Amino acid sequence: MTKNRSFDTIDDFLKNLHKEGVALIDFNENKIPCVYVNPRRYDEIMSGIYGKKLAVDTLLNIFHDERDVFVDIQLKFPDTALDENYLLYANDILEFFEALAYTGLIALAPDPTVTPNDSNVFMIQLPKKEPAETALQIIKAHAKNKKGYLDN
Repeated sequence: MTKNRSFDTIDDFLKNLHKEGVALIDFNENKIPCVYVNPRRYDEIMSGIYGKKLAVDTLLNIFHDERDVFVDIQLKFPDTALDENYLLYANDILEFFEALAYTGLIALAPDPTVTPNDSNVFMIQLPKKEPAETALQIIKAHAKNKKGYLDN
């Protein structure tokens, strides 16, 4: 859910990191980047868009300090009250952003640690792949910390 957030210090980034995690899922012989969400929130999103003409505005906000890269994925569902933000630490998940740039798709799914037998997945096609490709280049150029944000 979108919140008024500000990122002034590394602690601000760390406390706003997306908790449910991400993964790559197989779909039609492609790896698709997937953001896991709380199952209740997933149901709220699906209920909010059910029966509506759907377009999803996507925005990738990139924050870096020449060592660590954070990407805030913003999904806005027009004609609904749904705005989602998922702040990710990009250094550890380069493959996620490579798949995003390659496929132009991102998926949302219920967190499998909470609902392990749930196979629901909601796919979102980016209107243009260029922003994801640009984001990938920025991540590759600036993600110098290979240890992870907690292992400074």
